[in-house]
Amino acid sequence: MKERESGTESVIIGIDLGTTMSAAAIVQGASIELIPNALGELLTPSAVAVDGRSGSTVVGRTAKDLLAATPSCGAFNFKRLMGRDDELPIGERRFTPVELSAYVLDTLRADAERWLGTRVDRCVVTVPAYFSEAQRAATRAAARLAGFTVERILNEPTAAALAYGLHAKTDESQFLVFDLGGGTFDVCVMELFEGTLQVRSVAGESSLGGEDFTAALVDMVLAQVDATRAQLLGQPELALTLHRRCELLKRKLARWPRAHIEVPAFEGGPERATAIEISREQAERAYKPLFDRMVGPCRAALRGAEITAEDLDEVILVGGATRMPAVAAFVESLFGRAPLIDTEPDRVVARGAALQAALIARDTAIDDMVVTDVASHSLGVEVTRDIGGRHVSGYFSPIIHRNTVIPTARTERYSTLERNQTQITLVVYEGEARRVRDNVKLGEVEVSGIPRGPAGQSVDVTFTFDLDGILGVSAEVIDTGQRFEAVFSRSGEELAGERLERARERMSSLRSEPGERPRYRDLLARAELLWGEIPADERRELEAHIQLFERALADRDPDAIEAAYAALHELCESLDEGERW
Repeated sequence: MKERESGTESVIIGIDLGTTMSAAAIVQGASIELIPNALGELLTPSAVAVDGRSGSTVVGRTAKDLLAATPSCGAFNFKRLMGRDDELPIGERRFTPVELSAYVLDTLRADAERWLGTRVDRCVVTVPAYFSEAQRAATRAAARLAGFTVERILNEPTAAALAYGLHAKTDESQFLVFDLGGGTFDVCVMELFEGTLQVRSVAGESSLGGEDFTAALVDMVLAQVDATRAQLLGQPELALTLHRRCELLKRKLARWPRAHIEVPAFEGGPERATAIEISREQAERAYKPLFDRMVGPCRAALRGAEITAEDLDEVILVGGATRMPAVAAFVESLFGRAPLIDTEPDRVVARGAALQAALIARDTAIDDMVVTDVASHSLGVEVTRDIGGRHVSGYFSPIIHRNTVIPTARTERYSTLERNQTQITLVVYEGEARRVRDNVKLGEVEVSGIPRGPAGQSVDVTFTFDLDGILGVSAEVIDTGQRFEAVFSRSGEELAGERLERARERMSSLRSEPGERPRYRDLLARAELLWGEIPADERRELEAHIQLFERALADRDPDAIEAAYAALHELCESLDEGERW
């Protein structure tokens, strides 16, 4: 979406940064367009790898193909690690989840610039509704590292509701979005009333998704040949091969009642490759523990909205994993109604993000409406309680409870414990546990200048929380009126100083040389992979096109680069006839 400001045009795109697949979209006229990547695909695998021959970093389909041959050369599923300090080894280098996500986002940005023919540096990016503040901060940091200004962090179910067109309904309604992606699970209750789309409650798991269904099939298939996952330890190539075959098996069983899979021979497992047949019923028995994990969040979402399943007008399925018939059957049995499902459920969130971008840009083609959200987790402070005449610290006192509509401001009064106590330390936490040790610490605020006197001197603590995830904490000493304040944000300050500079240096390679542009780099890597797979007579033609493209890149002639790129891309398309689903 283009927003006109001070005589210039600024493009805002919507991005679904997924665990397994990512996508970008934009509103053009009265339609929502998904932006194709350099391979012409609308979904880009969330995978990053380092090409062992060239040393370049590749993203998307090419990275996924390289991972299939050499698992240690890259990483995927890193969205599940967002908000943590993990570093993943890729070849001889190490990357944080923020940096890996930034590579994916930078590729989406480059694809958008190529397709739109203009600079793209603003976005709406989606996250699971049940992401913590640390995970949201990490997502924003990744977008900033990729060169974006983040206009809004949008919950995925809210984006899905926008895309389904529920905002266009005129009647008051309540509906539930069941969002099962590649690596995360959200359930969200929403209400539409007089042009306002309001989130009533959210629940879910940030480590439950389609990849877990694939893993369940891996365990079931191994059991069929009297083997276990532990026996695959130390054999990463074979483990990844089996995982990919089980992923394909999962997709086949979503279409047909039975399917075959070949289990490769491996040390500690079958002595020779073994073909076995799996029925949909067998697979659904393997899935049952995963469905059992979903029941709790579904019920929690209904409780949080203070409604029952009978009060719902619609149940909507979102996310690629909802293609499995077992998911629709589970949802129908749990909520007592057949769910709605889009023909392309893995593209719905990106479309909704584009609609939110259009609303921010005040696009006249999009009806004006209000979208509200809720706090995904409770926010509060650590307190000490009197238990049997003893002061016991470490308890959590929520000030803003989970599912509170935001923006909001809430105040709670606390008091001193000791006589002549002149200061307290407010330790701010996020979470749902009674004890702070099981929650996430966000920071501290020092409060001093409390008048000396008996225990019980009062301090009012106010939390303000807005749609951009900015948490303001203020404390007022009642007797003196003195105030103490601090602000905690999602703006990504967890990357600061040397860590931020190192990350920027790593990312700078994406823009410094023409050959390091994501779409050029991906095409070269794809062509080189094809070169190793095709017959000798086809290699000569491919080699000539690769050399022509490499010379154009070395000469830095934009027209020659584009012409050579188009020719090489067309040849790769004709050579690569492998099915992509």
